[in-house]
Amino acid sequence: MTPEVPRIGVVVGEGNRARKGLLRFVLEGEGFLVLAEASTAVELVQALAVHRPDAVVLDDAIGSIAVVLTREMRPEAKVVLVWPSDLTPINGDATVDPTEVLRELGPAVDHACGVPEEEPASATVRSMTWPASSNKPPPRYFASMARSSSSEEELDAAVKLDAGCQLPVTSP
Repeated sequence: MTPEVPRIGVVVGEGNRARKGLLRFVLEGEGFLVLAEASTAVELVQALAVHRPDAVVLDDAIGSIAVVLTREMRPEAKVVLVWPSDLTPINGDATVDPTEVLRELGPAVDHACGVPEEEPASATVRSMTWPASSNKPPPRYFASMARSSSSEEELDAAVKLDAGCQLPVTSP
């Protein structure tokens, strides 16, 4: 029996209402523990006062002040910015373009937190590591499939296979 690896605790600061819940969905699907969500700088301060995250994931809509607040309140936490590539990242440990969240957010958080990169597994290894006692694969299985996929159809199929996660539907 292998020892259980502690999950990385994350606070999410997501100010973009159109994408609300997407970052949490992706992070939980990758096996991270989402400790709290904030949609404003005030909510972020409240969350950081209560929780001690390993990482804080911030989108561009919550504002650059959120980066400053995070660095002041939790200097030990790694900051991952979900910002468009045409914006200059300010004091982040990693940056992910919003169009690449499904493929790159989990690996960016892992990398920022010092988790070593996994070697790409072949299809044979994946099928051999499928848990026999469970009818659902480990959380990172489909995400790793999605990152290695070459087409958007394969990516969509991989994400839809994880029946335990439902993407929240929000009205504009």
